[in-house]
Amino acid sequence: MSEWGDARFGRRLLQRTYQPGRMRAVTLAPGPPRAAHVDPDMPRAVLRWDGQCWKLVAVVADLAAAQELMRPTKPGPEPW
Repeated sequence: MSEWGDARFGRRLLQRTYQPGRMRAVTLAPGPPRAAHVDPDMPRAVLRWDGQCWKLVAVVADLAAAQELMRPTKPGPEPW
């Protein structure tokens, strides 16, 4: 691929991967980032992608609180 094609491919990949409104939770622990299940009781920073950079939304107590903030339960039909 040409230099122009590589840059265009990278830009398109970022646009598909990081769409505005996407959220992620980052563990607030010393050391390198780890998988979410490693320290489920550690505090988390919930971040939202605005199209240019990650912005802090909230700091929560643990993984369960971060998941609830990122994916709130939606009301649905009542069970039978």
